[in-house]
Amino acid sequence: MQPLGKLREEIKDEETLHGLASAFTEVSAAKIGVLKQKFERNRGFYQEISDLYRLVKSSSNPEATASKGMLSVAMTTNNRFYGVINLEVMKKFLNDTKTQQTDRLIVGKIGALHLQSVDFKPAFKTMVFETDVPKMSDLEQLLELAQPYQKVLLFYPQFETIYTQTPAVTDIAYSPTGQKTDGEESLYFIFEPELPKIVDFFETQIRAILLQRVLLEMDLSVTASRLQAMSRAQEHAREVLSQRKRQLTKETHSRINARLLESLGRVKKWN
Repeated sequence: MQPLGKLREEIKDEETLHGLASAFTEVSAAKIGVLKQKFERNRGFYQEISDLYRLVKSSSNPEATASKGMLSVAMTTNNRFYGVINLEVMKKFLNDTKTQQTDRLIVGKIGALHLQSVDFKPAFKTMVFETDVPKMSDLEQLLELAQPYQKVLLFYPQFETIYTQTPAVTDIAYSPTGQKTDGEESLYFIFEPELPKIVDFFETQIRAILLQRVLLEMDLSVTASRLQAMSRAQEHAREVLSQRKRQLTKETHSRINARLLESLGRVKKWN
């Protein structure tokens, strides 16, 4: 028989875990509503900025403003409370960059730990910020590092629904591909002030705006992932708690029955 005191301690621990998981679930659910509203409200603005940036870059000579080729950045978190989304981002990062000539940057502790665990050989840099999703004030270092590159690929968790988050990649430098899409017309513009000055502005200020959009979607995605992870943890804690309580009831009844049998045996022996 398992000691009743130990069972009661385990039940108390499970109740604590269940309460924590429940609290994290409620916090994540409340945060998702705010983030999703903010993300949807700014979707049109970010799309227009992206189209304008693409127009400016296609009209300029990107080699004239960039001294380096491509930078690939994996955006991960510092903690492990987000299910498998960090692992999925790193899988896509490794798969997409394994045959490319690119510099590599890992943002967040989890991504760097993953590369160490798989014994990743190519060189890479790391950045770790205080929060799981970096704040805009933290990104000056990242933007400064990315500024010389002609192409800057961000690998990050993309939000589709509350129950679906997938790894995605976007080029915040909007490097021209040299190919026109179907139905695209050839348009010619006169830029004022001069095009090089406009490009310089876009390479700093507009990149920061587009990076902010990625961070907002990343925050939304990892919050949804945490909601699912905490919901599963809450359900698991509830099941374990129920099992512990049934076991405690069974052990208690077994001890009561044993005492009754012992008492009956003593009475029978006395008679």
